[in-house]
Amino acid sequence: MDLGNEQGSLPLTRTEMKCLRKCAEGRTDAEIGAELELTAAEVASVLSVVMLKLRVPNRMAGLAKANRLGYLKPGQD
Repeated sequence: MDLGNEQGSLPLTRTEMKCLRKCAEGRTDAEIGAELELTAAEVASVLSVVMLKLRVPNRMAGLAKANRLGYLKPGQD
């Protein structure tokens, strides 16, 4: 898995972006789910897909890459 490769990331859906941003705020899957009317398991699944799309092995790497790609800038919904 090439963590340095910023090319080739698949586009994220609106729900994926919302979950990613709330994860970056430090919220748990249950907290994110309550806000987005999803179960904690659904949030975990959405975030797993995000990590696959970003081509990273875990959430910490995903948040770092999402930040580098500009996905976590305020006011982007």
